[in-house]
Amino acid sequence: MSFKEIAMYPSIKLSFMKLWWGKLIFFALEPFGKSPLTPLFLRGGTTCPLSRAWCRAKAVAIQSGYPPLRKSHLTCSPLRKRGVRGDLNKSRIWRKRHAFALVLLMLALAILPLAIMAEDSSQNTGSEVVELDEIVVSATRTPATLDNISASSSIVSEKQIQSSTATDLGHLLEKTNLLDILNYGPGGITTASIRGSSREQVLVLVDGERINDSLSGSVDLNTIPIVYAKRIEIVRGGQSAMYGADAVGGIINIITKQPTGTKARAWSTLGAYDSLSWGVEASKRAKTVSGILSFSRTTSKSDFPFEDKFGKELIRENADFKKRSVFGKLIWDISGSAILRLSGDHYYADKGAPGPIGQFTSEANQKDRSIGFKADLEHSPIEGIFYRLSGYKRDTTLQYISPQGPYPIDDTHKADAMGTELQLHLLQDTSIPLIWGVSFRNDDIASTAVGDQRRETYSAYIQQELGRDFDDNALNLSRIIIFPAVRWDHYSDFDAGASPKLGFLASFGQFRVVTVKANVGRSYRAPSMNDLYWPRDPFAFGNPDLKPERATNIDAGVIFHVLEPSMFPHLSMIRCGVTYFRNSFRDRIQWTPGADGKWSPQNLSEALSMGWETEMQAGISLLDVPDLVNVTANYTFLKAEDMLGRQLIYRPKHALGYALRVGIDGLWSQIQGVYRGRRYFTVQNTKWLDPFMNYDLQFGVERRSWNNTKVGLIFEIKNLFDTEYQHVADYPLPGREWSVRTSIGMEGK
Repeated sequence: MSFKEIAMYPSIKLSFMKLWWGKLIFFALEPFGKSPLTPLFLRGGTTCPLSRAWCRAKAVAIQSGYPPLRKSHLTCSPLRKRGVRGDLNKSRIWRKRHAFALVLLMLALAILPLAIMAEDSSQNTGSEVVELDEIVVSATRTPATLDNISASSSIVSEKQIQSSTATDLGHLLEKTNLLDILNYGPGGITTASIRGSSREQVLVLVDGERINDSLSGSVDLNTIPIVYAKRIEIVRGGQSAMYGADAVGGIINIITKQPTGTKARAWSTLGAYDSLSWGVEASKRAKTVSGILSFSRTTSKSDFPFEDKFGKELIRENADFKKRSVFGKLIWDISGSAILRLSGDHYYADKGAPGPIGQFTSEANQKDRSIGFKADLEHSPIEGIFYRLSGYKRDTTLQYISPQGPYPIDDTHKADAMGTELQLHLLQDTSIPLIWGVSFRNDDIASTAVGDQRRETYSAYIQQELGRDFDDNALNLSRIIIFPAVRWDHYSDFDAGASPKLGFLASFGQFRVVTVKANVGRSYRAPSMNDLYWPRDPFAFGNPDLKPERATNIDAGVIFHVLEPSMFPHLSMIRCGVTYFRNSFRDRIQWTPGADGKWSPQNLSEALSMGWETEMQAGISLLDVPDLVNVTANYTFLKAEDMLGRQLIYRPKHALGYALRVGIDGLWSQIQGVYRGRRYFTVQNTKWLDPFMNYDLQFGVERRSWNNTKVGLIFEIKNLFDTEYQHVADYPLPGREWSVRTSIGMEGK
C-alpha cells in the first residue's frame, strides 16, 4: 500500500499520527501534495508562475555585468490576473508548516550527538573520538582541520568532484546547497550568494588568487572549469580581515590538483541536447621536479523545450556553447626547506546569448577569454618560520555582440590584473602561531563602456592564533583558541581603511566531541569600475564619489562529531552542527533613477540578513563494509530584508539539500536533492518564483583492469522528475537530462 493510498483511510492515518516520527513526516510532506501523506514524487514537479507572468527583464545588462538599462528599456507589465494577496496568505501558511517540520528535524539531529556523548561517557567504553581529516586552508591561510578553525566552513571533496558529470564550478555547486546559486541557463551566467549577500559580495579564489575582476566585481562560475580542481573550500561569513574587498558573504577557494607520481587519465561525457565533453590529464614526477598538464573541451546545443509566458511550448535557441581549457603546474623541490610552484591556465568560451523570455536575441553572442600565470616560492630558513612569496598575472576579455533591436551593441571589456604578496609565518611550532603579510595589486581596465581605468591596491594584514589546552576540569573543557585578525587596504580611487575580526573556538571532552565557535568582524565590498565610471548615456551614468559597501558580520554555532559511537554499533561516524548568523549591511550601492530619468548608483540603502544553517554527515557500516551508506544534509533559514522589511530579491527563506550514497569506491549509487523556497524577483515582493525540489540520480562503477589501469563509468539523470523551475525570472532551465561519463586511467610505479 502506497503513502497515497494510506492517506485515504482515516483510521490508518490516525494510527500513523500517534507516532512522533509519523507527525514529523505528516507535517513535512503535507505542503507538497493534495493528500496529507502524499510524498514529493507523486506530484511530478511544480509549476513556476513566472512561465505565465507578463514581465520583461534585461538580458544584456545581467549577463555582461552592465549597470541597469544599458541601451535597453526596462518594462514591467501588470500583475497576473490571479489574486496576489490571496496567494501570499496561502504561502505564509505553507511556509510556516514546512518550517515547523524542518525545525523539528534539525532539533532531532542536534540532540542526537548529545545522547551519543552522554552514553559513551557514562559507559566509558573507550570509543575513540577523533577530528575529521578534512583540511581547509582558506579560513586562516594555514592548513587546519574543520574542527580547529572558528569560521563556518565546508569542503567539496575530490571524491564528490569525480562523482559528478559537471564540467564547471557553477553546475557542481548548484547541487550541494552549501551556498545559493543563481543560474541564468545555457548561454547565461551563474553566480553565487552566501548568507544573503549579493554576487559582488562573494570572493572567488583559485589557490588563493583573487578571480573577481574590478570591472563588474563578480565572477561567472561557468567560466571556471573543475577539471583541475582537487577540492573546493567554502568559508561563510565576512573574511575581509584576511582577504580584503568583496569577502562580505564569504569566499570560495578552488584548490588545484598536485602532481603525484606518474599518471595519465582520459574521459568523455555524452549528454542530452547534443552535449559532449572530453579531456586528458597527465602527471609525472622525476626526482625533485614534478608536473601536471590537463586539457578539456565541452560543446552543447542546449536546444531544450520550455514554455513561454502563454503556456506555448518552444525550443530554446541560440543557447549553444563551446568551451575549452588548459591547465598546467610545475613543482620544483629545491631543497628540503624550499619549494617553487609555477602554474598557468587558459580558458575560452564562445556561446550564444538568448536573453530572457519575451526578449529573445537570436543573434547575440558572447566570447570569454582568460589567461593566468602564478609563481609561488615557499622557504623555511629555520624551524618554526617560513615565508611565501607569490606573484601572479591574469588577463580576461569579454566581448558581447547583439546586432538586433534599435540599439545594437558591440562591446569589448578587457581586465588585466597583476600583483604580488609576501606572507610570513612565525611561531609555527607553538600554540600562538602568527601570520603577517603585505600585498600589492594593479588592475587595468580597457572597456568600450567605461574607457581606460586603473586601480592600485596596497594591503597589509596580520592574524594570530592564541591557543591553550586544559586538563581535567568541571566543564570538561579541553581547548580554547582565539583568532584576532586585522587588515588595512588602501585603494587609489576610494578609501577602504581597516577590517578587523575576532574568532573564538572552544572544544569540550577528552576527544573534543563538542566544539563551540563564534566570530565577529567587519567587511566591505569595493565599488566596481562600472559603478564608478559608467559613461553618461541616454539611460545611465556612473558615480565616482561612491563609498564601499560595509557590513558587520556575527555568527556563533556548535558542532558535534563522534566516531564509532557505542550507542549505535552500525554508525561509523556522525557529525552535525548548527550556526546562527547575522549580517548588517550599510551604504549598499543601488542604481536608482534621478529627476531626469537616468539611472545612477548611490550609497542609499541598508539591509539585514540573519538566520541559521545546519549541516549533518553520517556514515553507516553494514555487511562488514565500512561506510557502506553515507548521508549528508544541510538546511538554511535566511531572513534577508531591506530597510522596509521586504525580502531581498532572489533570497529564499528556506533552502534544503541532501545526498544519500550507497556503495563502495568501485560500485556506488547516489541520489541528491535540492529544495528552494519562494524567491521574490520584484523589490516590492509582489511577484515571485514558486518553490521547487530537484532530484538527481547517479550510478557509478570503476574496475581495475590489467595491472595499473582503471576503467570507470558514471550514469546520471538530472532533474529526475522533470520539474519545471527557474532560478532567475524569465530564464528557463532544462527539464530532465541524462549524461554518461566514461574514463580510463593508468598509474606508473
